[in-house]
Amino acid sequence: MTRRTLRLLVPVVAASTLCLSALSAPAATTRLQPNEAASSDVLLYEFDVPGVFGIPTPPRSTNLDSDTLNAILPPPVPFGNFLGSAETDPFSLTANGPLREHGTRSLLKFDLAGIALMASKVKSATINLFSLNALRAFENPTASLPVTTDLRQVTEDWDEQKVTWDSRPAVAAHPTASVVQTGVGKWVTFDVTDLVKLWLADPSSNFGVQISQRDVVDFAVPGARDRYVASLYASSASADATLRPFIEVAPVPVPAAFGLLAMAVTGLGALRLRRRPA
Repeated sequence: MTRRTLRLLVPVVAASTLCLSALSAPAATTRLQPNEAASSDVLLYEFDVPGVFGIPTPPRSTNLDSDTLNAILPPPVPFGNFLGSAETDPFSLTANGPLREHGTRSLLKFDLAGIALMASKVKSATINLFSLNALRAFENPTASLPVTTDLRQVTEDWDEQKVTWDSRPAVAAHPTASVVQTGVGKWVTFDVTDLVKLWLADPSSNFGVQISQRDVVDFAVPGARDRYVASLYASSASADATLRPFIEVAPVPVPAAFGLLAMAVTGLGALRLRRRPA
C-alpha cells in the first residue's frame, strides 16, 4: 500500500469511525435529585384540631415545611421529612363530637435549568418517589388494599414555606398520571413526559405538581374506628439522600441517519481506492 493510498484512507476511516461512534453512543439521561435547600416540596395536611402531632395550630392552616416546623419547640413530628397522599371519611374523635377528616396532599416542583434539552428532544420524563411505611394514623397499601395516587399539574405559583392546606394552589381538573400502589419500600414512578416538554418550552408555566389519593381506602376494625390506607413518601429533607424525590429525563435517541452516513462515507472511500492502482 502506497503513502498516497494511506493518505486517502485515513480521512475515510476517521469519518466512518466518527459517524459510527455517534450512532452507537447512548444519549445521556439527566437525573435531578435535589436536597431540601435546592428543592420545593411540602406536605399539606387537613385537620382542624390544634395540638395534633405537637403542632400548636391547626395543621390545615399551618405550613408543614421543615424550616417552619423546625422553629417549633419542642419539635413536632418531622412532617418536613415526608410527602404523602391520604383521604378518610368524616369521623368523630369523641361520642357525638364534631365530624373531622384526615387528609394529606403534597406539592413538588423541580428546577429544570439543569436539563440542556429542547422540548422536541425529550423522549420521556418521570417523577419518582420512594414509598415509606405509613404514619400511625394510617395503614400501608397492600395488594388487597391498593391505593391509587393521582399526579396533577399545578396551575399557579406557591411558596414552599408559606403554603398551607387552606391556601393551596389551583391544580388541573384531570390527572397527568396515576399510579396504583400495592406496597412500600420501593419507588413509585409517574410519567410526566408531556409536562416536562411544556415546562422546557415555557419555563414560566412550571408550577410543579400535586399528588393526592383518589379514593378513600379503609377496612373495619371490630370495636374501633375504621382504619385507613394511605401513601407516604420520602421528601427532599430525607436523611438518606438516595431516597429523595427525583425527576429523570431521557432524550430522543441519536437518529439512524448517522449510520447511513457512515456507510455512505465508507462505501465511497472503498470505491475510490478500487479505482486507483496500488
